[in-house]
Amino acid sequence: MKKMFLAALAMAALLTSCGEDKGTQIFNGKDLTGWVAYSDPSSDVTADQLFTVQDGVIHTLGMPYGYLRTAKKYADYVASAEFRWADGKGTNSGFFQRVQEGDAMWPGMIEVQLKVGTVGDTGGTIQRDPNQTGPFKPRLVNDEGLEKPAGEWNQVEVSCIGSHITVKLNGVLVNEAETSLTEGFIALQSEGGPIEFRNVYVKELKPATGADVTSLVFKPKELFDGQSLRGWVPYVDPESGVKPEEVFTVSDGVINVSGQPFGYMRTRNQYRDYKLHAEWRWVGEPSNSGLFQRVQEGDHVWPVGMEANLMNGGLGLVVGLNGYQVEGARQAGEFAIKAATGNAEEKPVGEWNEADIECIGKHMKVYINGVLQNEADGQFDRGFIALQSEGGPLQFRNIILTEIR
Repeated sequence: MKKMFLAALAMAALLTSCGEDKGTQIFNGKDLTGWVAYSDPSSDVTADQLFTVQDGVIHTLGMPYGYLRTAKKYADYVASAEFRWADGKGTNSGFFQRVQEGDAMWPGMIEVQLKVGTVGDTGGTIQRDPNQTGPFKPRLVNDEGLEKPAGEWNQVEVSCIGSHITVKLNGVLVNEAETSLTEGFIALQSEGGPIEFRNVYVKELKPATGADVTSLVFKPKELFDGQSLRGWVPYVDPESGVKPEEVFTVSDGVINVSGQPFGYMRTRNQYRDYKLHAEWRWVGEPSNSGLFQRVQEGDHVWPVGMEANLMNGGLGLVVGLNGYQVEGARQAGEFAIKAATGNAEEKPVGEWNEADIECIGKHMKVYINGVLQNEADGQFDRGFIALQSEGGPLQFRNIILTEIR
């Protein structure tokens, strides 16, 4: 009898909700515009591999741990999403609310559990009940028929108003809690096994007072630790017979690049919006090299990407590699080239030059030794970053990335 009542209640709630205003659909069904992906930095799986979009659905691998959060912060709102377990038996995940700044494996937040058998349990930054023994406050309704089986879509709805949180599962109120968090991002978690999401909505009731993430600059981080090439993937012309580790080496806190054969070392992770600082100097006669941005999947001698040229006499040229389209560029053989407009001066051999590159969306600005040398619009809004080997020996140091969300 109880199961029949709950089923009827859930159906009535779902039918009623069909005419309700769910707010703004924040997943467009095509790509992850408006979202920021985070993956365990110790894993070889990048955030872009962890979360993908296909057939109008967000696919989440489940391993490694990570999350996909909104680029916008919210204060008071109602958030809803549909999810289904894609492993055939049910797995673990979470619907994070009011996620705090500073991406980390376990950020400050409120978690609504999406683990099979306990969907709707609530944990994280909430006020604990006296009878709460574990990290999660159990849901109020424990009827097993409330959760739809693996392969079928469930709906979770979370209301965050002031300090009060309410959670509905398939239209049924299953939990309530109090929190000290007042605003933050919304996130979909990767934890345990494959899960899929669709129809993600937010009805905003009160805007956040903190900086919107589109203007939020995170703390700078060193991409080169001064001791090893951890976090980098070296690649050289496979026909050369030379091993990548012979072309790219580390000594005395700098990266040594032989210049021959052609190749590059790229970051293991892809990045979207950022400012990149790098310093380089020639060893011997000035030669050629480049800082590659927006490098796409598939390693080749000339990868698909956009180059900020470091060539002696050609500082700041923007080059579209392997068919990469650059607005306003002239075609020179297989490359699209946009001439530099600045008058930056290159320092003598043995002295360190500085490059500062800003990539926002599809737009790139190149500063050489403090002078705006070039800017261009490219084809992609994310990709790997790479240091090139082309021509002669040089060194890199102080490679610092500041992400802009």
